[in-house]
Amino acid sequence: MKRWLVIILWSAAFAKAWTQHQDPSWSVRRAIINEQCMQNDSLCNVLHKLGVFEGHFRTFFMGTLNHRDFPDYYALAMGGGLAYFSPVIKNFQVGLSGFTIYNLSSSVLHPNPPFNNRYEIQLFDVTDPDNHGDLDRLEDLYLRYYLSQKNHSHIQIGKFHLQTPLVNLQDGRMRPNLQEGIWAEWNNWKKIKFKGGWIWRTSPRGTVRWYTISHSLGVYPGGRAVNGLPSDYAGRTPSDGIFIGSVSYLPSATLNIEWWNYYVDNLFNTSLFKTEWKRKSNSKEWFAGIQYVYQHSLMDSSLPAEQQYMPAGSRSQAISTRVGFTRLGNNEKWHLNYTRITSHGRFLFPREWGVEPFYTFMFRERIEGAGNVHAIMLQNIRHLDKSHQLTLHTQAGIFAMPPVENASLNKYNMPSFYHLNVRGRYRFTGFLHGLHADILYSYKGTLVKNLETTPANYHNKVDNHLLSVVLDYYF
Repeated sequence: MKRWLVIILWSAAFAKAWTQHQDPSWSVRRAIINEQCMQNDSLCNVLHKLGVFEGHFRTFFMGTLNHRDFPDYYALAMGGGLAYFSPVIKNFQVGLSGFTIYNLSSSVLHPNPPFNNRYEIQLFDVTDPDNHGDLDRLEDLYLRYYLSQKNHSHIQIGKFHLQTPLVNLQDGRMRPNLQEGIWAEWNNWKKIKFKGGWIWRTSPRGTVRWYTISHSLGVYPGGRAVNGLPSDYAGRTPSDGIFIGSVSYLPSATLNIEWWNYYVDNLFNTSLFKTEWKRKSNSKEWFAGIQYVYQHSLMDSSLPAEQQYMPAGSRSQAISTRVGFTRLGNNEKWHLNYTRITSHGRFLFPREWGVEPFYTFMFRERIEGAGNVHAIMLQNIRHLDKSHQLTLHTQAGIFAMPPVENASLNKYNMPSFYHLNVRGRYRFTGFLHGLHADILYSYKGTLVKNLETTPANYHNKVDNHLLSVVLDYYF
C-alpha cells in the first residue's frame, strides 16, 4: 500500500511542477492541437468522443489451509488496468488494453520440494514467484473488421480475450488467459452460426509473457507420464498453433446444437458435441444438456513416454449430462450434473489454455488429466434479493477417480474426493456503482480409506480449505 501511495503522490507533485514550469510555447501548441482535434470532421474528434475507455481495479486475497502435516499459504494481490476501444470506422475497430499487478503480501510461494504452491502463485507470475513488484502485461491489441455490425459478424487479428468451451479465459485469478491469432464469427443467419480461427500465441493466467503454443506447454506443472515418471514434455513438442472451428445450429428457440473441433498441430485433435434444450412449464423453465468429447493423439511415437504430452496412438472419450430447472419468479436455478470419462485413456487438454467444459466442473479443482472417472455434482444458484444484487452459488460434488497408483489414468495423482463450494457475490449500486464483491469458500475431502498421508496424495489436493475474497471496481 505504501508503494501505491508514493507513486500517486509523486505523480501528483510532478504534474503540478510541470504545469507551473512548462514551456509557454508548448502550451500554445497544445491549445492549437486541442482546437483542431475538436473539429467535427477530424479523426481525432471521432476517436475522442465515440471511443470507449474502460478501467478496472482488482484486489484479491486467497488462502489455503492444508492437511495439518503440510504448509499453508496466503497471498494478497492488487492491480489495475485500462482499455480503449475505438468507434467502428468504415467497419474497422481497434482495441487495446493492459494490466499491472502487485504482490502486496504473501507467504513463500516459490517451490520448496516436496511442496509446491498451487493456487496463490497464479495471482502473480508462476515462472517468477519471488517477483513482488509490478507485473505488467499487454492484453488486448487487435484490429477488427465487421462483416455485419447488426449481427456482430466480424474477423479480427492480434491479441484478444477468447471464450470457447476448451480454450477459454479461466478468470479465477487476477487476470485471465489471452490468445493471439486470427478469429472470425459469422452470425448473419438465424439458425446457423460459425466461429473459428488460428491461434499461434497465448498468455496463460498467472504469467506476464506471451508464449508460442509449443512453449506454453509445461508452464504449469506437468504431473506424471503414463509410465509413472515425471512428465518432461515442456518445450519438446514443436507445434505451429491451434485451429478452432465451430458450427452452431438452432432449429428452434428451445434447442441448440453445437460442434467444436480443436486441432493442435503435432499434438492432438479434440472434438466436442453439445446439445442443450429448454422449455417453460408453469412457473419453471426446465433444461437439459449433453456433451460428448472425443480426442486422439497426433504425437510422434518415437519420443520417450515422458516427453509425449498425449501418448502416441492414445484416445479418450467423455460424456457429460445436465438436467435442471429455473424458477421464473426469482430466477433460482437447480441442476444435477454427471460426467463419465471412459477408461480408454486420460482426458487431456493443457491447463495453460483453459478449464474443462464439463457440467460437473467446480471452482478450485478439475478432473482433466484422468480417465475412468465418475463425477456427480448438484448446483444451486439463487438471488437473495429482488434486485439481484446478492447472489448465492452453492456446489456439492463427488468425484470417483482412478487409484493414485495408476499413472496411466491419473496424471496428477488425484485421489477420489468430495467437494463443497459456497460462493457469495454482491453488486453495489448508487455511489459505489461498479464495485463488485465476491467471496468463495471451498473444501475438498478424500473418499479413499487409509490413503497414505504423503505430500503427493494430500498437499493442495484433499483435506484442505480454500478462501478467496475479491473486490472488483469497473469504470
